[in-house]
Amino acid sequence: MSRVLLLWLLGLLCSAPLSAQDAIQRIYADQKQQVHVLLKDGKSLIVPGEHGQVGIDSVHITDDGQTAGWLVLYPDPDNSSPYAGTLVVWGGGRVVRRFWSDQTFWSWAFYAQGKQVAYHVGPTHGDAPHCELHEVGSGRLLASWDGDLEDANRPEWTKGLEH
Repeated sequence: MSRVLLLWLLGLLCSAPLSAQDAIQRIYADQKQQVHVLLKDGKSLIVPGEHGQVGIDSVHITDDGQTAGWLVLYPDPDNSSPYAGTLVVWGGGRVVRRFWSDQTFWSWAFYAQGKQVAYHVGPTHGDAPHCELHEVGSGRLLASWDGDLEDANRPEWTKGLEH
């Protein structure tokens, strides 16, 4: 078999989506802040924690079990509860994308079968919500909106977000 064909086949195998047996079942962080991705076939994959991480929160897994994401918690400088400062999206055995904010992530959701994420950020104290919709693959901003999440006329992509 030619070297080019062998490399092509290897690339195809490595980029293949997880099978139904390898679908993500559960995600949690251990005491060392390493994130464990447990697959339905019993495998456990470890994702190193982010620098300064003190926990994770708001874990979501896409319906097909191929992609997951979580909010990374960091210590609050005011010594109160930790704040969510990074959204991590994981799939295909690796971190696919990280989203950061100068404010706290309050909620987030997958859209378009895991190809997009929407999130709601705001200050740790007070109310000045800002929502964004991003493409996961490129990180590109698709839409943004500032408004009340209780508003019945809010954009459709914000409907999975909470205060």
